[in-house]
Amino acid sequence: MIRFRCPSCNARMEVDESFAGRPARCATCGTDLKVPSAEESDTSVTPLQAIGPSGPTTVRIGDETLEITPPLETMAVVSLVLLGTSVAAVLAIGLGRFVTFPWTIGLTIGAGLALLGAMTAVPAYHSIRRSHGRKRGRNLALVGMLGGAALFLGFGAGAVAGIVQVAMRASCEDNLHKIYDALHAYAWRHAGRLPTSLDVLAREGYLADAATLTCPDYAVAVGTPTYQMYVAEGISVNLDSPAFPADLMIVSDGPPYGAHRDGQVRALLLDGKVVKVPQNQWERFVRDQGRLWDLVREALKAAPPKAETPPADAEGAQP
Repeated sequence: MIRFRCPSCNARMEVDESFAGRPARCATCGTDLKVPSAEESDTSVTPLQAIGPSGPTTVRIGDETLEITPPLETMAVVSLVLLGTSVAAVLAIGLGRFVTFPWTIGLTIGAGLALLGAMTAVPAYHSIRRSHGRKRGRNLALVGMLGGAALFLGFGAGAVAGIVQVAMRASCEDNLHKIYDALHAYAWRHAGRLPTSLDVLAREGYLADAATLTCPDYAVAVGTPTYQMYVAEGISVNLDSPAFPADLMIVSDGPPYGAHRDGQVRALLLDGKVVKVPQNQWERFVRDQGRLWDLVREALKAAPPKAETPPADAEGAQP
């Protein structure tokens, strides 16, 4: 047998004498080299004695015995870093309030990182096995594979459940549009006048379900009114009167429950549009609406009195 060392990385190699003088490549560092002749064989280098599949190795050179610790497989470490990042992403994004549906987004990102960590650990594990003791970290790679698979399944299940819940959940805008349709149906039966309270819509059947009066973004019991009629004191809103402008707010959402998860408050205007107002601008928006209502009050005072129109017959009424 011919025993020699790589001139680049000093790795020990042992080949049959029939390979003497042939070109070869170091299995450790990939350096191209030439196998020495049998006469040039390094007899002081004895075969490596591996203590474990990924543990330290002893080498005897002459009368001296050295213990060499193989390098740690980088991909095994990267795999564990990805797993830790996946958990951190779920906690950081899930506990944050700067995005909509934070837990669903956090779990989705966490599941992706966990899957990437498990996939990174697979080639790391095989690389360590093929190294025959020249690399270590097999246990880390196993943790990366099994832990990544477990986190992917757990986070993935939570993400799927969150996505399904979000898809099936009615939005605040949907509720406001339903309220707008109910207000118009009420006004058609009451000579163009709107009610002073939204509870009337649910009580008299203009809304199919009282849950429509609850914004789904708020952590309150279903049926708790979170939408309020925004009508200036002493004014009865009449859709047939030109005194009421289209950009007049008639239904407000938010206070006293705060803003939505996106930091905005919704407002329903007389023309049916739903506007989103940042929470830090809500008070100014309400003041502007108050001035608009003052103009409406002045316009109503200047307008000539209008004869009362009897409500439509129930037979021709729209539900």
